[in-house]
Amino acid sequence: MSPPAHRPLPHTVPTPLWAVLAFTFLNSIGSAVISQGIFFIAREAYGFGPAERFGLGLVYGLTYIPGALFIGPLLRRLRQSGSLSPRAVLGVVMVLMALICWLPWLAEAMQQVPRVGGVAGGGGTGAAGAPGRPAWSLWVVIALYSPLSGAMWPMVEAFLAGGRSDHQLRSATGKFNVCWAGALVVSLPAIGPLIEWDALLSMQGLSAIHLAAAAVLLTFNTQPGGHPPHHEHAPHPPVYSQLLAFLRVLLPTAFLFISTLAPYLPGALGALGIETTLATTVASTWLLSRVLTFLVMERWHGWHGRWSTVLIGGTVLLASFAVVVLAPIALPGGGTVALAAVIAALAGFGIGVGIIYCSALYYAMEVGAAQVDAGGTHETLIGIGYTVGPACALAAIGATHTRLAPTTGYEPIMAGLVCVVAVLAAGYGIRVARRSTAADRLAPAEVQTRNP
Repeated sequence: MSPPAHRPLPHTVPTPLWAVLAFTFLNSIGSAVISQGIFFIAREAYGFGPAERFGLGLVYGLTYIPGALFIGPLLRRLRQSGSLSPRAVLGVVMVLMALICWLPWLAEAMQQVPRVGGVAGGGGTGAAGAPGRPAWSLWVVIALYSPLSGAMWPMVEAFLAGGRSDHQLRSATGKFNVCWAGALVVSLPAIGPLIEWDALLSMQGLSAIHLAAAAVLLTFNTQPGGHPPHHEHAPHPPVYSQLLAFLRVLLPTAFLFISTLAPYLPGALGALGIETTLATTVASTWLLSRVLTFLVMERWHGWHGRWSTVLIGGTVLLASFAVVVLAPIALPGGGTVALAAVIAALAGFGIGVGIIYCSALYYAMEVGAAQVDAGGTHETLIGIGYTVGPACALAAIGATHTRLAPTTGYEPIMAGLVCVVAVLAAGYGIRVARRSTAADRLAPAEVQTRNP
């Protein structure tokens, strides 16, 4: 007999890993289109400039946070009422995402935007965009899609970690990271040609992918598996709690960099004379190096419990970001040297992000007892990073336009603001980790078994 639908499953019955990974891969294509490709769509098809693209990024972050923050309490209420299970909620989310992807097409159909050769307005026109296209629909898509994405990933992470611990959890988490990150590497280069042909085609295809992901849910358990009891699951070392405390500050900092870079790259690569078809491939450099980093960390576990790994990741991330932003300015006019510098820095950027993300998720799942709330906290921190990055960029653009800054370009100011925020956040993270160290010395047993 199968367990009751609204009771936590025994920890010995995790959801099949292949099913979680298949679901993850499909939905990560959505991340490629919405969190990365949307800025190329906005520039190519709607003529969005830097301020508008960073505005889209800000809306993405602001709406992502409540989705991640409130999904845990929502699931508890649904469980108490005996209504929808987490699997059913994921199914509803998939259907809603699929419908949202058609909104720009519907807006153009209602506005009767002319289509030539399958492309609205005669195709993308770079910085100028196609006249008459309903750009408001892009803002609405972000505002509706982002909170659903923020709610989805904590549930996926709970199904991934539920019923798994120790080596099994480490292996599953490593495969999960490689899976979702690999999907972005495959998807982003493919988006470029689609945008050139029809800017909305990638979003229409994404709708079908979400429906396919809903079908995969039929192989999921109705509930995530529970965490093993204390006597079956060895307490994690105290340093895990300390590293988690530090990474909960460093993780949003990493996504601060990502959320600044994603809207910036279309314009920067365009200034280097790179066509959209190739630009999305160049932009995926950091996604590829992140996957390779995940692969190394999945196979080699010597990084567990080591402060040096996290500190190296943060340093590489900071330096690489500065090079990516400043190289097109320091080497004006593009050329081989500028392009090579950007590609090399993007590769380093991916390594730094990979180290920080992989470490943060592992410690969150191990210390956080595989609860939806643990994943919710993890994703909320990501949402904070998604918000602060574009906010720094918009502040830099605003300072330039109001002549408060002594430069005609916003890029150096943006890089400076982001780096200052990152350094301050790292300092605060070290302080939080030291407090965690003191708490471990006073009450190690309590700290080791708590559920943040």
